[in-house]
Amino acid sequence: HSPGVQPADLEEVVKKGVKTVVIGRGMSEALQVPASTVDYLKKNGIDVLVLQTEKAVAEYNALAAQGVRVGGVFHSTC
Repeated sequence: HSPGVQPADLEEVVKKGVKTVVIGRGMSEALQVPASTVDYLKKNGIDVLVLQTEKAVAEYNALAAQGVRVGGVFHSTC
């Protein structure tokens, strides 16, 4: 769970042209999401939400239902 989600883990999602990325930190929120990862997304003009996995899935589904170009990263280091 450490070093956690890295910018390189998100390159494919960024290339898809998403406007928002939702990152799940696992059920117990043990997965780390370093500031450098959040900064990478923001520098690419992408909003980022880092949430516990159940909340992340619910947020992803809500955004997708609204037509937002959203990407999700869940259990990316498992």
